[in-house]
Amino acid sequence: MRIELENLEDGRGSFAHTYQPEELNLVDERVRVTEPIVVDGRVRSSGSEIQVSGRVETKVNVECDRCLKTIEMPVSAGFKLQYISGQDYESSHAAELTSDEMSLSVFDGEAIDIDEIVREQILLSVPDRALCDENCRGICSVCGTNLNSGSCECTSPQVDPRWEALKKFKTDL
Repeated sequence: MRIELENLEDGRGSFAHTYQPEELNLVDERVRVTEPIVVDGRVRSSGSEIQVSGRVETKVNVECDRCLKTIEMPVSAGFKLQYISGQDYESSHAAELTSDEMSLSVFDGEAIDIDEIVREQILLSVPDRALCDENCRGICSVCGTNLNSGSCECTSPQVDPRWEALKKFKTDL
């Protein structure tokens, strides 16, 4: 979905869209959208700057980083972004970025791509490390048993022969 700036009345407008789960490619194989993505917001143009604010809501599935169990996570993210055209950005001749300019995005000057905003907000809402439970024990590295549902009969893992010298070093001290 694109917002064409020439269609804004008095430099203001609003938008709302519902994406089906498979409609938007998140470009992250570990995150899978399970419910429709609802996005709504407002656009305001003031001179060469465009402000876009709104909200994204959906549910996603990710795998637990320890045991690989599927976890359903709600996503509810608000956003407030500023855009400036590429021509205006280049003409500013900024030698050093200020903190205000760090939150500034560049666009083509004609339209704002809402798909990219939605994709970004969903991915930012998913934690880098997802756990099904704080006390998740993970899976056995030898036999692959889920240690949350039971224990395995594996012995302690074999020491990699490349590290054997360090083990001897520790006992010599």
